[in-house]
Amino acid sequence: MSTMNEDEVVRVITTTNYVQAHIWEQALRDAGIRCKVVGDELTAGLGGIPGVPAEIWVHKDDIDRATKVLEEVKAAPAQEEEEDEQEA
Repeated sequence: MSTMNEDEVVRVITTTNYVQAHIWEQALRDAGIRCKVVGDELTAGLGGIPGVPAEIWVHKDDIDRATKVLEEVKAAPAQEEEEDEQEA
């Protein structure tokens, strides 16, 4: 995303769970959405700082698609659990 002007990117989601941020990043990339996790670099040097957020940024034209993909990804585990309970 280094080729984008700063005013062309927006924050789509924030989390303090760096692993989750990268899972969401991969889901967005799988959907063809260019994105970047910002803030996770603090974990490399300091071992993580509780409460410091990681943010995912996307191009402003992709915000609606990115939001939809993230909603689907966040809903997926709940749907799988419901299906497992119904089968039991």
